Amino acid sequence: MDMDQWGRYHQPAGIYGTQGMADPSNVPGARVASVSWIDSFGYLWLFGGVGFDSAGNLAFLNDLWRFDGSNWTWVSGAEVGGQNGVYGMQGTASPSNVPGARESAVPWMDSQNHLWLLGGLGYDSTGTIRGLNDLWIFDGTSWTWVSGAEVGDQYGVYGMQGTASPSNVPGARQSAVSWMDLSGNLWLFGGRGLGSTGTGGLLNDLWELTP
Repeated sequence: MDMDQWGRYHQPAGIYGTQGMADPSNVPGARVASVSWIDSFGYLWLFGGVGFDSAGNLAFLNDLWRFDGSNWTWVSGAEVGGQNGVYGMQGTASPSNVPGARESAVPWMDSQNHLWLLGGLGYDSTGTIRGLNDLWIFDGTSWTWVSGAEVGDQYGVYGMQGTASPSNVPGARQSAVSWMDLSGNLWLFGGRGLGSTGTGGLLNDLWELTP
């Protein structure tokens, strides 16, 4: 079912309230292909996907939410869909930084309750919907663009198998599998995206990131 077909069905819009403030009336809009994490306090975190924004419009979303077991809090991102990524300076946190609206990204949660987010399909810094390979971290207050490109549809740079390098980077992808090991390293496998030659398709590459 494409977005136009799905949009024919009535679904509730998001009720965002005041950013950073929990409220019993707050609730994310109906959506699919979002990502979620559970932190060490047992709070549920939810980011993006394709769904209904505060105006009831069907769009790619970049809103970040936290559920404490009783109430939702709108933490970051926009209440209106279709937002570009705001990348800032790579490696530097800023309150103005935010990943673009996207679906089917790849999530991790580390031992310090930092949210990690990679890729998906959505809006890059130019406002174009593309496959993404950008890596982000959210420290509870601000987003940091860590790795990857601010423009979508990037090829993978594999380097030498088994050897770490700052120039290595997974290509743009969505719907990959992710996990974190006991040493805090991020692992990534497969998905649908671009390999080293730029050919699109299903991937079976395994990556490790040592933060």
